[in-house]
Amino acid sequence: MSDASRISWSFAVFMVLVGGAWLVGLAGIPRVRGLRELPDVASPASSGLPESPASASSCAPALAHAMTETTMVHLPFVLNSSPDSFSQNTPIWSHAEMTATHEVTLFRRGFSLDSPMAGVTLAIFADTRYEVWIDGVWVGRGPARFSQHTREYDRYALGTLQPGPHLVAVLVQWAPNFRRSESVAPALQAHIEGTTRRGEHLVFERTGPHWKALLSTAWQQDGALVHAWGLIGPTELLDLRLLPRTWMMPSFVDASWPAAVPGAASAAAYQPRSIPFLVNVPMTVNVWDIGRLAPGQQVGELLTTTSPDHPTAFEVVQPVTITIETIRSLDVGVARLPGSEGAAETLPVPGVYLDDEALAPDPASTPNPDQGTNGGTTRHPDVLRFSRHVLPGVHHLSLTGQLAQVWPVSVSSQQTQSLNLPLQQGNHAGRRLLLAEPVRQPEAVAISRKNGLDLTFTSLPSYAVLDLGRVVHGRLVAEVSGPSGTIVDIGWDERLWQGKRPLPFPGSLHQEWNQTDSWVLDGTIRPISTLDTRAGRYILVAVWGAAQSAVHLQHIQVYEERYLDEQRGEFHSSSERLNQIWQVGVETLYPNMTDAYADPWRERGQWWGDAFAVDHVNQVVSGDACLLRRGLWFMAEAFDQGQPTALAPNGGKTLLLDYGMLWVLSLDDYWRLTADAAFLSQVYPALVDLLAYLETYENATTHLLDIPVKHWSGRDQIVLIDWAASTSWYGQSTALNALYYATLLKAADLAEHTGDASHARTWRRKAGLVRDQINLQLYRPEQGRYVATIVNGTAYAPTPQAQAWTLAYGLVPEGEQQRVADALLELLSPDPSAPNVEIYGMYWVLEALGQAQRLPDALEVIERYYGYLLDRGATTWWEGFTADRHYWAALSHGWGGAPTWFLTTWVLGARRTVPIPGRSGLARTNSPRFAARCRSRAATFRWRGPTTAKRRCG
Repeated sequence: MSDASRISWSFAVFMVLVGGAWLVGLAGIPRVRGLRELPDVASPASSGLPESPASASSCAPALAHAMTETTMVHLPFVLNSSPDSFSQNTPIWSHAEMTATHEVTLFRRGFSLDSPMAGVTLAIFADTRYEVWIDGVWVGRGPARFSQHTREYDRYALGTLQPGPHLVAVLVQWAPNFRRSESVAPALQAHIEGTTRRGEHLVFERTGPHWKALLSTAWQQDGALVHAWGLIGPTELLDLRLLPRTWMMPSFVDASWPAAVPGAASAAAYQPRSIPFLVNVPMTVNVWDIGRLAPGQQVGELLTTTSPDHPTAFEVVQPVTITIETIRSLDVGVARLPGSEGAAETLPVPGVYLDDEALAPDPASTPNPDQGTNGGTTRHPDVLRFSRHVLPGVHHLSLTGQLAQVWPVSVSSQQTQSLNLPLQQGNHAGRRLLLAEPVRQPEAVAISRKNGLDLTFTSLPSYAVLDLGRVVHGRLVAEVSGPSGTIVDIGWDERLWQGKRPLPFPGSLHQEWNQTDSWVLDGTIRPISTLDTRAGRYILVAVWGAAQSAVHLQHIQVYEERYLDEQRGEFHSSSERLNQIWQVGVETLYPNMTDAYADPWRERGQWWGDAFAVDHVNQVVSGDACLLRRGLWFMAEAFDQGQPTALAPNGGKTLLLDYGMLWVLSLDDYWRLTADAAFLSQVYPALVDLLAYLETYENATTHLLDIPVKHWSGRDQIVLIDWAASTSWYGQSTALNALYYATLLKAADLAEHTGDASHARTWRRKAGLVRDQINLQLYRPEQGRYVATIVNGTAYAPTPQAQAWTLAYGLVPEGEQQRVADALLELLSPDPSAPNVEIYGMYWVLEALGQAQRLPDALEVIERYYGYLLDRGATTWWEGFTADRHYWAALSHGWGGAPTWFLTTWVLGARRTVPIPGRSGLARTNSPRFAARCRSRAATFRWRGPTTAKRRCG
């Protein structure tokens, strides 16, 4: 679940053939479940350019001097002492001091084998994430998200290692974040095992102090966070001058690298990865716009001081009106450790001084902070403009502020000379992208598609906007070359502001957000990408440097990192509108399904309401149940004495009772699809505790859940149901108690499967009582409607949610279903632009109409609401029907995919078959539920490929 109130490695391996050896660049080659070579590229090494220029930081000399001697040892074989000995691996890091909020450590371990080892496997885990190379060849990245209690290590099959020297190199990024990993301390743990010619299975290498470890200064440790609350992690600000290009190669000499520092063993339980490795699927990349950044202006960054001292001097040769622009006060979003969630540090607007005299902003330039994405008169939000007529001569510009911060500023360059504003990488690349105005000039960037997409940036600073066609969760990969010191910024956005440009840092429109990464070039050809993923539809590439310089980005590719490589289910009908709606559900599933069911953009947390809805789409698209199993486990692990945390990992005390109950329904789905009795037994105690906790909210008289009225924030979060259902959040809510009824029945079924007959009888009896009390207390027979809730004796008016949830879960008295269905349709807003059921709640609206056999009505609702989104330009389903009006609202949210599920299961009657040993798939029911209106529309559902063997999770 993502919403406004809770707002919300390096990627590609480039293989280069140099002197008969494969040379690997900065990052790993993207694979689709397997190593795959990219086309050969020119190698900086072959040109004789230095690995580390003289301008590098203090660590560069150590790196350079390290190229004197190769560290290599012969390893004694050690028998594997247990079937799974991963916890015996020593955690290591590059130092024992207090860590910064963002660090990157490079590890190397050279070893030599006297005889071949077959079936070699690398097992590896890192807090927070890693990339690994073996003998200079990129192997993979990970790990999957983890909790403090359960860590899943990755296993890579390396085949046979021949006698002789070998090298394992690992890049580990310590980047704690709230939504994906319950980080404890930076660490790498790994071992390598294999089988000798005599058949002995051995662990012949483990992490320890004999490894080499170097804390890299190439990545800025204080880079701005992607989200100011620490939800995702830091933006990546990388100075390539400080990172030797071949550090992961066997030829690189690490003799002067420090030894790794052992850390404390973790109390977490280690187990092998239970889901497949994510796949990296190449996406079509189109150039949407190209041009100059701030033509007629010079953009730089000045340090604010407490007084207008040390100004920047420039000369004016003719009388002219100078214009100066900067941005207004915004949250800095500086890095902070998880646990410090809250308001970001706010800076005052810097004072702008020209010749020691303070300037006042032009009133017309003062932006309206409430500007939406489609309105407003300023060029972009938060830009303040100052102007003054000046005479020829030398003038001085300075900025003042309470805190010393680098602040973006732009100055008109007409009739000036010696204007040389400093431009450095800084710790917040998004701010200068917000300030600089992109102006279309096709001659500023040359486009070539001879060998993929190549861009040549001339007349700097210049830019390009790339369009991926829909929201993608992944990485941009490219080779970049240009003069040393050139800065390349790359930012992602889900939309175009006012239809013109992306805003990777939207300023006051969403001031917590900044999805802009940056690289400083070193004068050689280097591969660039990010260690972590980014998300969006549009990518803004900005290149800053000397006006006459040329910067080349070659072989540009965006790879989507996702769980599914392709869809298996297909829907076809004579209605192109319905076909498109069905398929957009699939396109939304891809970025919302990675190592968890999670939205790709604002926070990427595994909220179980989202997961419940998205998994139903997945059931008819791929049929995979492994991701559902893993999510159910993390949620069960996070429940505290039955209190249902709304998300996991990092759920804390964010409690949502309905999300906990949906977890029970998802557990029943998993059991129905897999008959995995062992897993059910593992998580069953959490189910028992949850039901006991729910009982504490029961009204003593009616036995219905009765939710106290509290402020819907922080630890007082209790119920969601639907964003448009605020009257269902409190009291004896009809929708909530309908879900309670279904939860009790499903829990009773699961209890019977575990042999717990006592709880099964109790929960089934209570379900009957809840059903009767809902119909007695909350149903109004004279109206054929359910009231929304009763709070302290006061009944609240009927809502669509009250009717939908009771129909969906089979509570409506016999003979009353059609009246309640009529009420649902009458109460449902006819205008999607003013919805009273949000896109999340539409799952239950459609389910209700299916249960009532009102399929023509359901199709009309689908076409009206989801057709409205298509007409608004949606290519993935949004967080809400009006999400395009708010910059903090996501434009890719898997919980909106109900039509894909509904059209497949209700209209065509294609349902998952019951578990059959060794077989699973989808099947058509004997009589597809196809109402009169539907019969005029020929429709089919095809499950691609033969029914396959059931996939084993874990």
